[in-house]
Amino acid sequence: MNPRTDTFIISRYGWSLLFPFGTLVLILLLSLGLTFFTFTLLLAFAFLLYAHRNPERISNYAQNGSILSPIDGRVIKIISVDHSPVDGKPGFEIIIESGYTDVAILRSPISSVLHIDKIQHGAMTSLKSSHKNLNETADIRFSSSVGDVLVRHLLASWARPLRFGVEGDVTQNQRYGFMLRGITSVYLPSNSRVAIKEGMFLSAGESVIGFFSAAA
Repeated sequence: MNPRTDTFIISRYGWSLLFPFGTLVLILLLSLGLTFFTFTLLLAFAFLLYAHRNPERISNYAQNGSILSPIDGRVIKIISVDHSPVDGKPGFEIIIESGYTDVAILRSPISSVLHIDKIQHGAMTSLKSSHKNLNETADIRFSSSVGDVLVRHLLASWARPLRFGVEGDVTQNQRYGFMLRGITSVYLPSNSRVAIKEGMFLSAGESVIGFFSAAA
């Protein structure tokens, strides 16, 4: 993905859905007028526009060695793990839940080399279901000279498929994909510290969730 092509007010990930749906709504409005049916479709179109909004983000709190949230959402749990998937050492897992009203644009937590470790296409069951591990998921690794960060996205039910448009060198806060509704786990390595608490609401590319200890 060329960053210049995804700076429109509506994300490019929504164009393939919004253009045909908007055309259909316009045709029905012109032919049927403003009926209850067309009004409902108009509301649905307005919601889709809102769900695919693509605001600019600049963090006023980022410092050297900072780690930003990759997604909008509420922190539902912070866990100390004995064997982090980042480096196999003790670290942290920050679990963030995002919904339909949250901005769905994903942003790089650090300046790094982005690599998609795994993408699993699957079902879209409820996150409360015992079968949620069958849902679509992706592991995204951000590697830097200071340390790595692993981001694991898990889709919820009634969500759009995960979309990623960039691999390789990324800058902190750069857009790298799209996820509408789901759970995101951010794994921080052993040489990091957490700077947030459970229950906080995070904004992708703005909220600082932690720091690399070596650079703190």
